[in-house]
This record gives sequence, structure tokens and C-alpha cells, in this order.
Amino acid sequence: MGRLNETVSRRGVGPKDGGITRRPDGSFSPITLRLCWLGFVALHAFCYVYFSVFAWCYWNMPGTLLDTWLFFFNLGMGSENDHAIAVVHGCVAAVHLVYLLWMIGWSFKKGRLVFAVYNVFTRPTTRERSERRRTSRVCSAYHGALSKGGLLGVDGPYFDLVLLCREIIETALQTQQAYRMSVLLPRSQFNRGYSALLILNCWSTALVHSLYHADAARRRLLAVVCDCILDLVTSVGITSVLLAIYYRDFDFQLSGFPASKWYEDVWVVHVFSEFQLLLVSSWGDLALRVVFALNMVSNMNNIKKILSAKSPKRRQSKSAHEVTSVLPLYPSMRDSNETRTQSKLDIVVASESRVAKILFFVWGAAILVLHLYAESVPGLPQCKMQVKPWMTSEPSCSLLVLDCYESNFSGNENEVIAEWSAFNPKTTVRIVIRHCHHLEVPDLLTEFSSMKVLKIYNSTVVQWKESAALSQNHHPDLMMLYLVRVNLTNGELPAGLLGDNFPHMLLDIEFCATNLRTLPEDFDLKWPQAASIYFEASEFTEVPASLARLAPYDLSLAMNPISVIPASVFEGDVGFLHIGGTLFTELPESVPEMSPLLALRVDSTNTTFFWNWIDPTLENARTLLVDTYPILAANSPYCTDLQRIYDGQQASFSAPRHKNESVILLNASVSNWPALEAAVSCEPWPTTWYPIEFEDAYSGIEVD
Repeated sequence: MGRLNETVSRRGVGPKDGGITRRPDGSFSPITLRLCWLGFVALHAFCYVYFSVFAWCYWNMPGTLLDTWLFFFNLGMGSENDHAIAVVHGCVAAVHLVYLLWMIGWSFKKGRLVFAVYNVFTRPTTRERSERRRTSRVCSAYHGALSKGGLLGVDGPYFDLVLLCREIIETALQTQQAYRMSVLLPRSQFNRGYSALLILNCWSTALVHSLYHADAARRRLLAVVCDCILDLVTSVGITSVLLAIYYRDFDFQLSGFPASKWYEDVWVVHVFSEFQLLLVSSWGDLALRVVFALNMVSNMNNIKKILSAKSPKRRQSKSAHEVTSVLPLYPSMRDSNETRTQSKLDIVVASESRVAKILFFVWGAAILVLHLYAESVPGLPQCKMQVKPWMTSEPSCSLLVLDCYESNFSGNENEVIAEWSAFNPKTTVRIVIRHCHHLEVPDLLTEFSSMKVLKIYNSTVVQWKESAALSQNHHPDLMMLYLVRVNLTNGELPAGLLGDNFPHMLLDIEFCATNLRTLPEDFDLKWPQAASIYFEASEFTEVPASLARLAPYDLSLAMNPISVIPASVFEGDVGFLHIGGTLFTELPESVPEMSPLLALRVDSTNTTFFWNWIDPTLENARTLLVDTYPILAANSPYCTDLQRIYDGQQASFSAPRHKNESVILLNASVSNWPALEAAVSCEPWPTTWYPIEFEDAYSGIEVD
């Protein structure tokens, strides 16, 4: 029989795309939409400012004081990559700016709230698609796949599957980020906050799938909102908080942090760890940041689509939703195939929902267990800054402070071993030993393989054996060694500082206010020439021959009772030489192989004139536009004469004339004043490079 038996049914249906059934009143109130619109505008504006600030900072960072410190501490990717990183951040900022201008501009033009492009340009009709098919294949593909009703759109049949895959990948990356934070960050607030957000995101996904299993629109909206919040925290939230923390310490006139901050134990350890999150550390890290940033934009876009789809302007009257549907009693083969396809899709969607509920609930529970287990690790009094990595039972100590006064012991080997055996030594970044009147450094020091800084303050080193020596094998990351107000046996370096395999990264060695008076003959064969080596306020009466042969790039012998400065310390590749506060009265007359670039400090000495071997250095500094004075001579007879010449009180320098005197520095004519002003600074500087006054205030014994 060719005639169809027709069944007539009355039912209420809403706009239907990809199996989503709208409620008859399925729309947001105007107030809700306005608040959401304002929220999106504020979020796009904040992200634009954030990424623009990062782009500006990276673009202008090369050559600044901050860049110098970051290079020294090996933080970030290096100044050669700063411009590339700036361009990437600028592109992300441009994306947010385009969205921001689009929303505001079209909202004014249309006289209603416009969230995105699909509020302005609607999907083309069948006739328009036919006319534009040859010229708009890309546009048609977009509408077919990514528009609200497309295959992968928020109202599409496969959106739940796509969202599940995205959430699995993102949650895996965010879990890795949470683990990385547990390893790096001593601030427990960051770890607790981020882990809590990650756990809530996992459980909210499971909860949303349970509560709104039948309401696809609401389920998708809530899932995307939760995902967007965590992406926001991951991509801009953490680093924004870190920027706010370090902003108050930053000196914009110096384009960096004050030098004393880099000697502050707690602050520096925070920098070591937190700057690995604040700064881009690798190309992979940059790619991951871009993924989180663009995924946040994508989630915001999906939320806009859902809000747009439920706009009040789309409401229809109840009668418009009551339609008569005519269903064939004997459906055709095509109808049957479509029904079977829809049934299979419904089964897949239902299975996906069950998998999502179980997977993310278990995932969140696992993170909670790992975090609580890490939090259960006890704290130690000697660990002033403690990290709590997941899956470790031993305490981890970032900043170890051995304070003999606080612990009420002298610092003998057994006491030190007892203090250092209570945690995992491989996690320690900085070791501080202070107020120990009988310090015996144990062999256990070789276990601190991640140590970057070792500081000994106000102590007497009685024993530091070769078996406990600093070495490349045991301390490959060691960068700084400070001995301040330290007494050494016989005024000599201990065996622990004279190992044959000296750490290669140890390029900042500073002794200040010690009784050191001599160096071994083979010293120049063991310590690095490219290092900054300061023996300040010690007891040297002459420059040791081995130190003169080493001729470090950055050398300070300030405040030592040295009366003769040999020519060899000015030769080679020396870049900075501080001999201020010593007893010499005259620089060497001849320096055969003068360093081409030299910054010389002779402040607080009896310097009255300079020899002509220093003139090429002054010319080089002027040619290269070096941003420092070649000579610092405050509190010297030379600067006294120079100031009187500037004031018109005398016409020439008071020192006797010499045949080989400096043509530049002893020319008092007015025409030479610009050269003198560029070459010599008579402004007072701290006596020693090491900030000993700051150290005394920071590490000294507190008297109640």
C-alpha cells in the first residue's frame, strides 16, 4: 500500500541543534547577560594588559640590571631570546584586544550586547550558501564544524566528546604544573590554592555530569566555565600574584632589584624557585603558556556562544513551540539509518558521561591524597624554607640555616651531622651557617648536590677536610660562596676550599672581614679566572703571587693593609678591580699588557695622580659607551683636587708632574672637563662590594 498511515501528536519543542532541547523559557535574564558581558570585557581587558606588560618587559629587558642578575643566576632563557618571547606575548595580547574592541564597538553600533562575531554575522541561508559556495568554502567549513550548531560547536552532537578529550589533556598538563609547583615553591599558599582549584575542577566536572545529565546545555556551560577558571589561574593568575609580590621590591630607576636583596637568604631562595614560574624557562614552557592562554580564549568563546544561543531576543511564544509533527508509520530505509545513527550517538554520549564522572572523580581524589600526604611531612626548625613535593616521605629543605646560637651548640661535626641528617639533602638550594665558634664541616656536605649558595657568617672554621671539599662532582650547581666575619685556622684557606675539581659554576666568591692573610702557591691552578673573587677587609699585607697570576675578571682587595700593588693585577682580562681602602700611595708606573676594559676603584686611598697606561682604557670606555665610571676615587687627594678645580679654587692638580702621567686625568683645562666628568666619579660608595652592614643587620644575633 502506497498510502501512509499518519500519527498525529502534540508536543512542545524548542530550538534544537545537535540533540539539545531548549526549555520553553530557556534564556538568561537581561541583568545576567549584562553582568556576563561586563565580565568578559573586564577579563579581556585584564588579559590584554597582562600580556602587553609581559611583552613590554621582555622587549626592554636586554641590557638592564635585572637582565644581568638573571644571566648570572641562569634564570630564564637569556637575553638573546627576549624579543622572540615578547612577540609571542604581544600576539596573545592582540587576540584579547581584538575581542575587546569587537565587543565594545559592535555593542554600541547594534544598540544591544554583542558577545562575538556570530552575534553580528549570522549563519548564511541556504540560498546565500549556494551563491557563495565557490568563494566561501572556508567560511562554510567553519559554520559546518565550529559554529554553535556545527559538528564540534557547543550545540553540536560531538561537543561533549571533544570537551572530554580537551579536559583530559588540560587536566594532565595542569596536574604536571601542580607537581612542579610542589617541588619548586616554598610558599604553601600557592600549592594549596592551586591544588584545591585543580581538585574542585575535577570534582565539578564529575558533579556537573551527574546533576545535569539530561540538560546538555547547562552541563556544557558549567563544564566550560569551570575549565575556563582553571585556565585563567594557570595562564595569568599565578604569575600575576608573583608580579604583585616582587613589584614592591623593584627599583625602576635601577631597572632591577637593589643589590642587597640578592644577599638576602629568604628572598633569593624565593627568586630561585618562583622565577622559574614567573619567567619563560624554555621553548616548551613558552608553548605550554600559549596553549593555556589560547585554550582560555577558546573556552570564553564557547561560553559566549552558549549565552548568545539563549539570548532573550531568541525567545518565542509558547504557541510557537507547539507544533504538529507527522511521523510515518512505516519509515523508509533512510529514516531507519538516521535513527540508528542517532541511537549510536546517544549511546556514545551516555558512555562518555559515565566515563567522565568516574575518571575525574578518581583523578581529583588522587590529587587530594597526594597533596595531603605531602602536607603531612613534618617541618623542621633548621629548614627556614621547606618545599613539600608529592610522593616523597622525607622532608625537603630549600633553605637550610644552621644557627649555633639558636640551637645552643658550638658546631662540632656530630652536632652538624645530627642537624643535617633529618631531611633530604638533595633538595637544599641554599645553606647558611652562622654563629658557630667551633665549626667542623662534615663530609655530609658532599650530599648537597643541588646547593647553589653556601654562606658562613660570624663563625670560626676549625676543620674543613678535603673529604668534604667543594667539587664539581658533588656540587655542580654551586654558584656563590660567602665567608663573612669568619676566622680561619692560621689565616689560611681550609682544604675543603682547595679541591682539585673546583665547581665550574662557582663564579662568585666573596670573603669579607676575615683573618685570611695568605694563599697557596697553586691557588691560580684551582680557582676560576672568570670569577668574581673578593678578599675584603682581610689581613693581606701584599698581593699573593698566585692571586696576581690568576688575575680574576672581578677582583676586590679592599680594606686590606696592602702597600704595594703589582702591575700584574691590571693585566690580562681583568674587568673590575677594587683596591680602595688599602695603604698604597702610588699605582705601578708601567703596565705592559693593560686590560682593554677596566673599572678601577681607588677610593679612600692616597691616590694623587695616574699614569698614562690608563688612558687607553678611558678611550675604550668612551667609545663603547660603557654605562659605568672607569675610575671611582672618592675620598682621595685626587678627587679633592678635582673638586677644587671644578669650583675654580685652583687651576691644576697639586701632584708633582711626571713624564708618563695621564694625558686625560691630569689635564685640568676647562675643555677637558667633560672627559674628566665621564671618566672619574668622586661620589662616595660603600667601602666593600659585599654589603656587610646589611648582613650584620640581617644575620646578626637578635638581642631581646
